[in-house]
Amino acid sequence: MKGYILDTDTWIEYFHRRNGVEKHIANTPVNQIYASEVSIAELTYGALHSKAVEKHLQETKGIQDTFTILPLGDWTRDYAEIRQALTSKGLVVGDFDILIAVTARHFDLTVVTHNTKHFSQIPGINCVDWVE
Repeated sequence: MKGYILDTDTWIEYFHRRNGVEKHIANTPVNQIYASEVSIAELTYGALHSKAVEKHLQETKGIQDTFTILPLGDWTRDYAEIRQALTSKGLVVGDFDILIAVTARHFDLTVVTHNTKHFSQIPGINCVDWVE
């Protein structure tokens, strides 16, 4: 599988139609764009804590209706090993970012994120920033 898994921050830029992300998504075949269950959970949480709950829930549903959502699979050992390696070096990367990264690595996808600092610390992860 080749393509892109979008980090939660990139989906938020897409919703707000900011910084060129919408253009990148429009110019990429839909079958090459993926979301993680982790991002769907984060976006749903954000929607439930916003002033526009229904609007943001519909945006998240739009992702689910349009793009392939990748489940968390049986790569928990990868997560644990990466987290341990980062921690032993004194590096802090959020658990959700690591879960998205191991999903990307498992499916051979490039992570699209504005948080390249965190993702670039994870071995075997290619990442790009679509924020212009």
